[in-house]
Amino acid sequence: MRLAALLLLAPALAGCQITPEQPLGPHSSELTPFDRNSPEWEGLKFARNRCADCHAVERDQASPNPAAPTFVAIANRPGMDRSGLSDWLANGHDYPDQMYFEIPAEHIDELVAYVVTLKAQDPATGN
Repeated sequence: MRLAALLLLAPALAGCQITPEQPLGPHSSELTPFDRNSPEWEGLKFARNRCADCHAVERDQASPNPAAPTFVAIANRPGMDRSGLSDWLANGHDYPDQMYFEIPAEHIDELVAYVVTLKAQDPATGN
């Protein structure tokens, strides 16, 4: 009886496996669109591990700390581009004084690569 039940359930359970190619994150149930070796992926991992306690680091999230802007809001600030974001992250905004947090220089480019993916697309141009 048990063997028959297991044989009936095996095909259904086979579809529930998570394969290594499916990078699930601790803060999102969605698969990421980034290659695991890309700077965007590394930036997302850094953000999830180091920034997500205060900031919403992915789309359609609210910041755990209401005073902390979402990464989407940061990416979409007027005039914000890669260079400006990189300078802003490297030279301070409101840390380390307020947040007691420093972004290691080796992670800034990765974090910038990820954050710029959150820029809203212009419906007229698709950019």
